[in-house]
Amino acid sequence: MSETILIAGASVRGAVDSAVRGGWRPVAADLFNDQDLHQQCQVYRIADYPAQLLAISQQLPAMPWMYTGGLENHPQLVDQVSQRHQLWGNPGNVLRQVSDPFLIQQILTDQNLLFPAIRTDWSRQTPGRWLRKSIHSAGGGGVHRAEESIPTNRSSSTADTYYQQFKLGICCSGLFLAQQTSSQLVGITRQIIGKRFTGGKPFSYAGSIGPLTLTVEQQATLARIGSVLTGALGLRGLFGVDFVCQQDKIWVLEVNPRFPASAEILDRALGVSLVDFHCQACQGNPIPELPPPHDRLQYGKAILYARRPCTITAQCSQAWLKQTSQIVSPATNYWVADIPAAGTVVPTGSPILSIMTRGKRMRQVQRQLIQAVRQVRRQCNAW
Repeated sequence: MSETILIAGASVRGAVDSAVRGGWRPVAADLFNDQDLHQQCQVYRIADYPAQLLAISQQLPAMPWMYTGGLENHPQLVDQVSQRHQLWGNPGNVLRQVSDPFLIQQILTDQNLLFPAIRTDWSRQTPGRWLRKSIHSAGGGGVHRAEESIPTNRSSSTADTYYQQFKLGICCSGLFLAQQTSSQLVGITRQIIGKRFTGGKPFSYAGSIGPLTLTVEQQATLARIGSVLTGALGLRGLFGVDFVCQQDKIWVLEVNPRFPASAEILDRALGVSLVDFHCQACQGNPIPELPPPHDRLQYGKAILYARRPCTITAQCSQAWLKQTSQIVSPATNYWVADIPAAGTVVPTGSPILSIMTRGKRMRQVQRQLIQAVRQVRRQCNAW
């Protein structure tokens, strides 16, 4: 008999899909309350996000639980939920350390690993290109160009913001699985950030394509980054590291101490349940050797953002629910996920849904995503 697990976060559909494939019976607590999520499991909507999660969790029988994006910014809430439900993931004390960019910089640079320069203040006379970042952001939502967010000549950060030097290169994410004091590199994806076709803001996370193959030396560096962070912070289970690949250099940008959005790509490419791997690792159980990609295809996901307020019709919602299968028919080369209910009003800048596809090469996948975005925008009049 499969075991029940509570999966909570702003958007949990990808983790729920993985859990179901791994033989788990998930219970979801989710902000967006997507229709395809209801097809998979029992769902509780976190209408007052994230505060209402505690009340929802107290109504449920005790069970293991894990969280996805956004909740890492609420370590006290994570610890409160964990008083009733056994946490398979990183507790509040780990989350507080991970959110400190100056600590992460020190940990990495002490081991001769690269982390961009950071500082607490900035002025227009500061040499180089800089970003203003919030330590409590998720999905790139709190990232801005320094000169855009600071209208005066000189300014100091507030307590939850800092400045990081901009590094030009390929934006990527590495996925790691930590157990006890060691970790292994699961895979690498290329991030879709700042692409106009998605409608997202310049630094918003808008999808991933992978698995990405780097050089042997680069992958060895990434593996060492994961091991160093695991040993210093006590990370558990799946976690992500966003980085910039600059020729032969790996510049770490930040650490995501939970199931990251890019994990869904590797989950499909490897043909495994990474949520199951996460649960086994957090229990201290032996982890099977990670397989190579099972079909040698590239998988891609693009998040479609609303460029203006958009109301989802019943016709759109029902049509999209028929396109959620991973099996792509000859008539279409993509499928959709994170489907809003009919009548949902999506504000400007908010996600409408996710579009997924696969192909032999990364360029093919990106081209198919662009074409699919146009079709979906046409369906819901979201131009």
